[in-house]
Amino acid sequence: MSNDPKQQKTIMAWGPQVPQAPQPQQPQQQWPQAPAPVQPWQQTPTAQPQWPQQPQPPVGAPPWQQQPPWQQQQPWQQQPQQQWQQPAMPQMPAMPAMPMNVPGVPSNSYRPEATEGVSSRLRFIRLTYLHLFGAILLFVGLEYLLLTNAFLVEKVTIPVVTFGLKDRAHWGIVLAIFTCTSILTHWLAQHTHSKPLHYIGLVLYVIAEAVIFLPLMAIVLIVSADIVAKGGGEPHILRDSALITLGVFGALTATVLFTKKDFSFLRTGLMVAGAAAMGLIVLSLVFGFNLGIVFAVGMVLLAAGQILYETSQVMAHADPEEYVGAALSLFSSIALLFWYVIQIVMKMRE
Repeated sequence: MSNDPKQQKTIMAWGPQVPQAPQPQQPQQQWPQAPAPVQPWQQTPTAQPQWPQQPQPPVGAPPWQQQPPWQQQQPWQQQPQQQWQQPAMPQMPAMPAMPMNVPGVPSNSYRPEATEGVSSRLRFIRLTYLHLFGAILLFVGLEYLLLTNAFLVEKVTIPVVTFGLKDRAHWGIVLAIFTCTSILTHWLAQHTHSKPLHYIGLVLYVIAEAVIFLPLMAIVLIVSADIVAKGGGEPHILRDSALITLGVFGALTATVLFTKKDFSFLRTGLMVAGAAAMGLIVLSLVFGFNLGIVFAVGMVLLAAGQILYETSQVMAHADPEEYVGAALSLFSSIALLFWYVIQIVMKMRE
């Protein structure tokens, strides 16, 4: 037994010693090091996490297998199937141009010139009142010359006053001549297309007004001299009447300018009132009665209405090229107002 090779003792039994193959060495594991922190400017955007959708229970599943209400998708969380788009607005058809000559409609009811623009309207207003101021200055100058110049007093003033104040028939003739002259001059200034004819009409009308005022001026001078002779002092009838007339005209013009109201509706009433006044004047000449202070007050109101109407036409409706005719219309209304204001002031000062 001593010569037997050395035996190796195993778990199960003793057995011969078997050389074992060398086992590979395992690499030594190192402790993992934490990576360096990434700076904010080095970070890359990451996609948002997609949450898994809950499986939908089969149709007809029992209530305990159905998804609870708080996990179901609410109506406001649903994506619209199609975005709403505003429908396109339809194109409006172009308005047809208004015909110039419509049967049954006056030709002056449609004037394209009255809507040309603010600049043309302002130019028209400026020229109208400039010509009106010139007409007033011409009237005052002529009246002064007719009452102070010796040659004109002898050749014009005395014959006109003598003829007009002789009796009612002669005064009626003076009024008839003045009426015909007024119609002619208004036609020249407002219904012709020639600027020289417009100015001729305006100048002739101012001359006619200056002449027809001569008998009234003579009466005012006689009454003023009588008041002074009685020790009443100078009545200043013409001065006060002129100031009252200008004040009323300025107030009426400011009313139209600041209220922006259209007084075109006064046209029919003014025509009826003017015809009635003309009829009363003719009756007074035929039957020889005096119209009195009440008629004078009524004529002042009629003249004020004409100023409102004419000013409204100038501001909004009149043809921008007819500034001479507009100035003539305003001047005739102012002269009418001045005529009857003189009569009222003279009656009050007596």
